[in-house]
Amino acid sequence: MSDRRNNERIQMYSSALVYIEGYDAEIEGIVTNLSEENIGLKCRISDELKKKIEDSKMITFQFVDTYLEGKKAKTDVVQACALIQRMEYSDGECFIGGVVRDENFKRYVLRRKLSPYYK
Repeated sequence: MSDRRNNERIQMYSSALVYIEGYDAEIEGIVTNLSEENIGLKCRISDELKKKIEDSKMITFQFVDTYLEGKKAKTDVVQACALIQRMEYSDGECFIGGVVRDENFKRYVLRRKLSPYYK
């Protein structure tokens, strides 16, 4: 049986909020790209927070995607957890790449890839 997943990435620059277990604040970030099972987030963090992210190995993220359907503005609120696979850190800016195993997230990405409203 062939693998039917499409790992083509969508480039985005939507604002996102990132939550880390054991840290009682939200971190502002930007969704840079996503695919059916992956997400890339960029955010500015301190060295202390970098250590907490590395220790937790998981983040929860939330972002709002806005589009027009006809003349009506519509929004999708996307929230899921990601298992951190990659972290790159330089000059206070951090890129986090993670795997997302959430059916709602997957449906959102598939719909976004196919929908003419996002193009």
